Amino acid sequence: MRFLHSGDWHLGKTLYDVSLEEDQKQFMEQVHEIFGDAKREGKPYDALIIPGDIYDRNVPPAKAVSLLDDFLGRMSRDFPEAHVFILSGNHDGPARLGFASSFLEKSNIHIATDAAKTGDAVMVSGVAVYQIPFLLQTSFPDEETRTQQRLFERATEIIRKSHAEKHPGTPAIVCAHATVYGKSDGEHFLSVGTASSIDRELFSGFTYTALGHIHKYQQLGENGNIFYSGSPLAYSFDDNTDKCFLSVEIGTDTEKPDSVERIPVRTLHPLIRLSGKFSDFIGEDAHKKWAQYRDCYVEIKCTDSTLSENPKRALLETFPRILSFVRERSASGGGSDFEERRKLAMKQGDSEVGLFRKFVRDMHPEDDHTVSAEQLEEEIALFAEAIGEMRNGGAEK
Repeated sequence: MRFLHSGDWHLGKTLYDVSLEEDQKQFMEQVHEIFGDAKREGKPYDALIIPGDIYDRNVPPAKAVSLLDDFLGRMSRDFPEAHVFILSGNHDGPARLGFASSFLEKSNIHIATDAAKTGDAVMVSGVAVYQIPFLLQTSFPDEETRTQQRLFERATEIIRKSHAEKHPGTPAIVCAHATVYGKSDGEHFLSVGTASSIDRELFSGFTYTALGHIHKYQQLGENGNIFYSGSPLAYSFDDNTDKCFLSVEIGTDTEKPDSVERIPVRTLHPLIRLSGKFSDFIGEDAHKKWAQYRDCYVEIKCTDSTLSENPKRALLETFPRILSFVRERSASGGGSDFEERRKLAMKQGDSEVGLFRKFVRDMHPEDDHTVSAEQLEEEIALFAEAIGEMRNGGAEK
């Protein structure tokens, strides 16, 4: 079996109120091209796997729904033998995402939103494919302990039992949307927001685990069979911009795939962060110096202590797609009073996200008009996700 793994599409996502529809059309077009090239070369893909967060919000905008509808229609028309696997992530609304799923099943489009069907495999070229949607506390009503760890223990137990009874000796792919770390100590699991981490050992014994939720490409474990593809676009200026799809081939080996290859994503408007004095970015010389970034989404971090009114507008001549302008502050953040409040917050046991929220508010007081309240909240939310990614990476070192 040969398939493409790509998660966390977040269709309908905006960045600083700018629609990313054209950028998302670009990577979806690349997926179609990859399937087309493979078919012409006589090595067609059997499936596309998207493990969650196909949309950016529970109620996606109409354009996002149309974008997915058009993509699935083209895939079904041009590659009718290929299967598309989609499961609901924490950003998706299961009821909406799962609409018409039984009908779409006839076109090899498999949308998983119901945990009760976790043990139902789809056989593709002799490989059993199982999907675990993002698990909620209500996913298994009879389960007394409802942590993500226990819920995924339950889901993988169902899969193992079903696979042993119905498809023994065949390779198995498990698709899931979760925060997966290294081995736990059997008692404590990290948590970011509402998404608790789960032990990667839950996926031991499966041929390949296709994960979604973390936006950075990662391989977990030493066996080479548990992967995050990462998101196809960078959705913040703090995000890693090295984006890829994963091309995976599975043979008769039930322990691991034959190969996993990274295919770079062609990005329409790369995200770039630049830092310097305001004078470095305006004027004729600046236009020439930064010409390579004119088609990029740009954030400027300015080191000047004082600025003229509306500096972002002045920068549009050099950077037509500038999205963010921020001023760098001194490390002291305003003197000893700032430090004392930091120490007090730490003594009070504030979480990392709580500390960061206080830090951001100190860096951008109410009279600071260089950044909006909405942008500050977005930075705080992204910090929470970044904490999860750093911990995840640290568990693998």
